[in-house]
Amino acid sequence: MAETFSQTFEDILKDTVPQTPGIQRDVGLRELRLAAREFFERSWAWTSVIEGVDAPADETDIIVTDGVSESEVIGILNVDKTVGPALRFMAARPDRTETSDDPQFWFINTPPDTIRLFPYLVNAKTAYLNITVALIPSFTATNLTDEVTTKFYDAIVNGYLSRVYLHPNKPYSAPALATQLRHNFLRQIGYYMALRKSGGAGGQGWTYPPTWGVRRLGGNG
Repeated sequence: MAETFSQTFEDILKDTVPQTPGIQRDVGLRELRLAAREFFERSWAWTSVIEGVDAPADETDIIVTDGVSESEVIGILNVDKTVGPALRFMAARPDRTETSDDPQFWFINTPPDTIRLFPYLVNAKTAYLNITVALIPSFTATNLTDEVTTKFYDAIVNGYLSRVYLHPNKPYSAPALATQLRHNFLRQIGYYMALRKSGGAGGQGWTYPPTWGVRRLGGNG
């Protein structure tokens, strides 16, 4: 499903100008992008369905990408056949080799965005899968989708301000307020994370598979 990226980071930054007098534009954009990355990387609140993904034969990886420079896949939530029943998730890589033209399972081969089907396909299939993914903004992103900014604008701004208010010796420095906003930001992450795990708000129920770790990119840059 195609996403429309029409909301710019520049616009969000302009909204916060009265709260951050004297901040350098490049510094602000970097901190804003990092705040957005952290929010979505930890909450998995931004999702999309990638339709018509080809499935290769044999023990071959499927590298899942939305094909958009503005975003990156941070996790796989669900894998469906375009025709037929949904595939079931396997928490661990199978320890045996089986082949079929009707796989029943999928598993993470290399986190966060590389999967395989099981049993392994005998023949490659075109436009075989619809894959639900969690997304984060890329490090070079300049835009967000309308839906993302409508739902999560306040959380992103809280995360941004909690970062920049910790900058030392600036006209906008406010360490105490940064602590309060950071608390609000983490609370919002927890809220949307809970919705995602419970399947609430139309979300897909999930847990982190025990056999692989989760990247923590948002806060480190």
